[in-house]
Amino acid sequence: MRLDGLSLLLGTATVLFLGVAVAFLWLSRYSSEVGAARQYEALRKPAKTSKKQALHQFMQRLYLLCSRLPLLRAYLSSIRKRLTILHMGDEWKLRLETMRVTLWAWSVLGLASLPLLLWVRDPMSLLMLLIGCWVVHGMMVDVVVQRLEVRLLRQLRTFLGDLRHHYHRHGMVEEALYEAADSAAYEMALHGQELVEVLSDSHTEERLEQYLETAPNRYLKGLAGLSHLTKEYGDKQTEEGSLYLQSLGKLTNELNLELLRRERLGFLLQGLSVIALLPLLFTQPLEAWGSRYFPAMAAFYTSTSGWTTKLGVLLVVWLSYILLRHIQELEMTPKSTNRAIWEKHLYQWGWVRRLVHRLGPAPGSDEASRLIRLLKESGSPLRLEWFTLRRIMAGAIALLMAIGIGAALHITARHQLLYMPVRSGILLGQPTPEEQASAEAALALDRQMMEQLKGVKQRSMTTILSLLGGEADKGKTEAQLEADARRILGKLEQLDQQYVKWWEVLLILLAGWAGYCLPVGIRLFQRKMRQMEMKHEVDQLHTVIAMLAHMERMSVEDLLIWLEQFARLFKEPLQSCLLHFDQGAEQALVQLKEDVPFLPFVRTVEKLELAAQSLPLRDVFDDLESEYAFAQEQRKQEYEQLIEHKAGWGSWIGFAPMMTLIFGYLVLPLIWVSLNQMSVYYEQLQRIQ
Repeated sequence: MRLDGLSLLLGTATVLFLGVAVAFLWLSRYSSEVGAARQYEALRKPAKTSKKQALHQFMQRLYLLCSRLPLLRAYLSSIRKRLTILHMGDEWKLRLETMRVTLWAWSVLGLASLPLLLWVRDPMSLLMLLIGCWVVHGMMVDVVVQRLEVRLLRQLRTFLGDLRHHYHRHGMVEEALYEAADSAAYEMALHGQELVEVLSDSHTEERLEQYLETAPNRYLKGLAGLSHLTKEYGDKQTEEGSLYLQSLGKLTNELNLELLRRERLGFLLQGLSVIALLPLLFTQPLEAWGSRYFPAMAAFYTSTSGWTTKLGVLLVVWLSYILLRHIQELEMTPKSTNRAIWEKHLYQWGWVRRLVHRLGPAPGSDEASRLIRLLKESGSPLRLEWFTLRRIMAGAIALLMAIGIGAALHITARHQLLYMPVRSGILLGQPTPEEQASAEAALALDRQMMEQLKGVKQRSMTTILSLLGGEADKGKTEAQLEADARRILGKLEQLDQQYVKWWEVLLILLAGWAGYCLPVGIRLFQRKMRQMEMKHEVDQLHTVIAMLAHMERMSVEDLLIWLEQFARLFKEPLQSCLLHFDQGAEQALVQLKEDVPFLPFVRTVEKLELAAQSLPLRDVFDDLESEYAFAQEQRKQEYEQLIEHKAGWGSWIGFAPMMTLIFGYLVLPLIWVSLNQMSVYYEQLQRIQ
């Protein structure tokens, strides 16, 4: 009995334990996926809920609701990924910021789209405006993320000052980080606590690598690395004092320069993208104004010439926006390069691979070498084959669009000839109701005559006058009948000209070729922008070297790892050098000089070669410390020149669409219509004489 009772007791306990375990796992999963925000919010909520807290609760519930819908879940995920590194470790805050950015962006987008939907009736113009609103929506999200990044940098600057103060008091890195994090602002406090956990972990190296992969900027990476080296090998006292504090001072100087640069360039460049997109809003009002006060302009805007001019304005707007984005990308925090590249997946198809090999440059040729170097110097993650596929796709899209636009222009021209009222000879003012009725009657007559003469091969004034014989009974004189016949014959000749001409085929092929060359042109522009930044990046790498050259047990390979973590323009060449460093330091450094033939960078690599052979790092780079003050002053002047240069580029590109709209869509067409009208007046005067 005792054995049976004990077995029953153990069995019951086992079943209860398994039930509790299953319930705990289910509740944990539910808590992590759906209920975490609610539970965390319940803990944060006081006895009396304020309006702000109620709003936060509503946004948390709204996030949970939107995350259940596939499209909204993907959209929220894209914004959440950009905010994760700024709000690491706090799910409640991350969801709140995601919904705040989403609601703000969609509110502005909705307020901008509603008047457009009520005001604009033209489908083409409405489509262009909605596309422009969506682009502006993306720009607003970028602005919010950039403001958060700048806010974190400012908090980091204050954090570094507090860290220096507490390190003076304690002389211990962990204690200084802990106290600085305790008094830091919210976002920086999360990173400070993470740094303390990294240094306190039993597997510090692994935790440090994980943090370096997710750190939002290179200054936090530098702080984490310096703190780890000081904790592991101790601080070193030099003639100027603590080496750790000196390194923090250099890091703070770099951070200050970065903040000043971002703030000023952000002030000068931020609104240019919006200015570049403004012609999308003013195309329709400008056309309505010109047609109202200059009736002859209405015929121009509805003609093939008017549509071609409008498409030219749109092309300038698109190119200006693309170029401005490439200018501003260098001022943003680099995005993750782990995203899927559609060219890579498409290239895996057999027929696509054969097409790329047939149309792309031959391997080993001069053109292939030139394009490979262009991709490296412009910082593109694409291989040559993927880039060639992108060029082919761009050329095919441009070719198809040119064919579609050509067909649409021919259809528009035929429709205008058949249904566009005959305009009077006035240039200014509006036609009277009698003139409008006369134009409608002339249009109906022209369309009736053209329908009757559609299958007639021999068309002449006599044939048309014979068909217009009935019009004489309506009180028309012989001169009016001749004018009608001349107008109808001219329209028939224009209808006969609505076929594909050889020069149109040539223009379509040139459009396809321009689309094929466009990715190369954009990469050339991006390389130009990056070349303007290379000298400043070398100066930043020199600061990193000056911070680490006097560290104990610092080798050339370790220094290259630091440079790779801090670099942006030279990141890929440094990664390649590190991959081949174990096979031979000298060969890897020689290849690094060949990959980046920029003279200041080459001089730095040559010093690394000397350090790899025999000399210590502190002796090779002894000039960096002695010339540090002069280098900082020189960098400030170069920064001013760079900011002015980039602001000048941005101003020219940003205002190009507006100038194209004013002169290309209003002034020049008005001059052209006026000259045509003057020629008509001159011909009429000649007939009177």
